[in-house]
Amino acid sequence: MKRLFYGLLISLLLAVSARAQTVEGDWQGTLKVSAGEVRLVLHVTKDEKGGLKATLDSPDPNARGIPVTSISFVEPALRFEIQEIGSFEGAIDKELATVSGTWTVAATQGGGTVPLVLKRAGAAPKEKQAGGSESP
Repeated sequence: MKRLFYGLLISLLLAVSARAQTVEGDWQGTLKVSAGEVRLVLHVTKDEKGGLKATLDSPDPNARGIPVTSISFVEPALRFEIQEIGSFEGAIDKELATVSGTWTVAATQGGGTVPLVLKRAGAAPKEKQAGGSESP
C-alpha cells in the first residue's frame, strides 16, 4: 500500500511540474520618465542549457535586440539586468500574465528607480507534459 501511495504521489508531483507555466515569451511595458514615455519589449527564451536568455527592444528610439546580461525567474520573482543601462526586479501574478516591479537606472545613466509593469504579449508558450504531449 505504501508503494502505491508513493507512486501516486510522485506521479502527481511530476504532472503538476510538467504543466507549470513559463515566463518565456514576449513582455511589454512602458517606462514613464521625465522626458516622456519609453516602450519596452522583453523577449525571453530558453538557452541551450535549459536556462533563460533574453533581449530587449525599445521601439521608440528604434533600439532592437539589446542583450540582457542576466535573467532569472524563481516564481514569483523575475529579475533581469542590462549592463550599463539598468535592471528590473518584479513579481509575477498568479496567472503569469503581469509582472509588477521596479526598473533601476544604472548609475552611469543617472541612477534612480521607476515603476514598471510588464504584460504578456499574446498567449504563454505551451509546456510539454510528461509523456510528450503539450498542455492546452
